[in-house]
Amino acid sequence: MYWTNKHVLVCTASHCAQKGANDVAGRLRLDILRAGLDTQILVNNCGTIDLCDIGPNVVVYPDNIIYRGVKVKDLPEIIEHLKGGPVVERLVLSSHSPEEEARRGFYQAAVSPSPTRSAEDFTTLAASHGFDDAWIGEQQRRGFVARKPGSEPNAETMTVTKKAIARYRL
Repeated sequence: MYWTNKHVLVCTASHCAQKGANDVAGRLRLDILRAGLDTQILVNNCGTIDLCDIGPNVVVYPDNIIYRGVKVKDLPEIIEHLKGGPVVERLVLSSHSPEEEARRGFYQAAVSPSPTRSAEDFTTLAASHGFDDAWIGEQQRRGFVARKPGSEPNAETMTVTKKAIARYRL
């Protein structure tokens, strides 16, 4: 960040991009420029922040705010926040947001009694917490779980990684 008051990062990794992140980033840049705020607010795109399943995500520094599920229609409120107005609470992701509580609940169950279980059991547990195979794949790509082949057919295992254990303080 260079000599601006705020730095805004818009995740444009593939999954956020599929949900409209490039439109959000482009429009946000344009609206900041049109408002004459481009000397005060720097807008960049970035790779993943490991939350693409609830994206597009926008990170605001130095405010330490993550907005999730951002749509172009949300940008006027976000720009007001960037100008010094109120935080857009309905979009804020925190450790107590429903999405994070749901993840934490799943990961707490997934590490008990062991962080490793059969892939079938892992998938069943995820489904019981409302998470599908696509979500599991996303968690695997982001390094929160690891899939390991077994020596026999259908003996594949899934392990909750140290990254997930640390993030959710398990």
